Amino acid sequence: MTRLPFNGSSTTTTTIIGFSNDWWNEINESTHWQDGIFYFLCAAYALVSAIALVQLIRIELRVPEFGWTTQKVFHLMNFICEPLYLGFHSHVFLF
Repeated sequence: MTRLPFNGSSTTTTTIIGFSNDWWNEINESTHWQDGIFYFLCAAYALVSAIALVQLIRIELRVPEFGWTTQKVFHLMNFICEPLYLGFHSHVFLF
């Protein structure tokens, strides 16, 4: 098995795929793109946190006699830790 040499030219790949590598630079330099991606991730984390809380309440109502099981602690930690990710926007993106 032999390796093909990399010539660094991506013009044929660019024409085959139909776009160039400028999309990354556009997203990387755009604060609108970065804010949009961040807010999407915030919504995803909020959704996971809400689902964890619903699961914790559901499990507690169905089986209250077992006390704090591993599954309940897992859902509680997800509910507590997921919103913490939401607060990092001001610390990360304001440099």
